[in-house]
Amino acid sequence: MSLAKHTLDLSLTDKVWFKYVSLKNKNELTDKSEVSLNSIAALGMLSGRAEFLFALLVFALAITASVVDGAYPRYIAFPACLFAFLIIFFTKRVMLYKKFGFGSQWVMDVSKEQLTISPQAIKGRASGTQKIARENISEVVFHYLLLKDKKSGKLKTTANLCFAEILLKDGTKVELNGTRIGFFDLLYLMVFFDYPLVYRNTSAGGSSDIAIILLRLLSLSAIAASLAKLALN
Repeated sequence: MSLAKHTLDLSLTDKVWFKYVSLKNKNELTDKSEVSLNSIAALGMLSGRAEFLFALLVFALAITASVVDGAYPRYIAFPACLFAFLIIFFTKRVMLYKKFGFGSQWVMDVSKEQLTISPQAIKGRASGTQKIARENISEVVFHYLLLKDKKSGKLKTTANLCFAEILLKDGTKVELNGTRIGFFDLLYLMVFFDYPLVYRNTSAGGSSDIAIILLRLLSLSAIAASLAKLALN
């Protein structure tokens, strides 16, 4: 794994990199196109502490469901645990809606001349929507990992984009929020518009987001297994 910055000669038809691009009318792009990117609603995240707290509550509920299994009748234990989980789930949903709004929201415009970025798409605090002229960009850095999976006797490689930042010629850095922007869509557009791109083969910068997603999956798997056991026993 090379942590040093390097360039890659990517083709827009490369399935390793652009298999999951979801841009509409991508085959109709021209040099004069301006493309709006919307947020990925399912990946909206609260602060690290809040995410950890909610995951901890779900884990605690999963343990509780296992403890009460057999100690109380199913018609009492299962509805009680399910109701408790729904309270946790919808409380978190409300907090996410307050932070990001309902559903998918506009986060970025990309054209050959400039980038227009919503504060939601920027890591850390942003004073407002930022417009960055292409001529002011020194480079755009994408951190990636190449994941290999052997299925049906064939080795398949898939790229995973972990982090992206825009480096300006005045030394300013703009770190992009990968839980709001679809990095594959953004990379596709930047390759098409020939932005100055460099890459680093590392998960650095996006590891915290990956950890939160894994924590979510583990906690949801735990409560799903516990509720299923309660319902079926």
